[in-house]
Amino acid sequence: MKNAGTVLMYNCSGEEFSKLKQIFAMLRLRMRVVEPDRYHVCLDELARGEGEAGETAPPLPEPMLVFCYLPQALLNQVLEVIRVAKLPPIPLKAVLTETNQEWDTHQLYEELLREREAIAAQKEEKG
Repeated sequence: MKNAGTVLMYNCSGEEFSKLKQIFAMLRLRMRVVEPDRYHVCLDELARGEGEAGETAPPLPEPMLVFCYLPQALLNQVLEVIRVAKLPPIPLKAVLTETNQEWDTHQLYEELLREREAIAAQKEEKG
């Protein structure tokens, strides 16, 4: 059966993520665990299972998911199933786009941190 898309998974090992992996398998999503020795590879290559391992970087300090090649309706379904399943929160989530497909893991991580800080600042302003 054809897979429905790919999810790049960072720091999603351990028992607390087994249910998440079951959900992805049920929805026929290909899971690619990204190890620190591949953080330098661009996201598009990681999504396609390409890119050579290099020097090992320090692991990201928190889990992160990158959804690749999912139709919008399926992405919405995945996010809803995760929400309903009451899994441990993974605040860092992204979708592979034309803008970020050439970024490496560190570039994406830094951008997601900036977005999170901007959202937190907006919430403080509204108050």
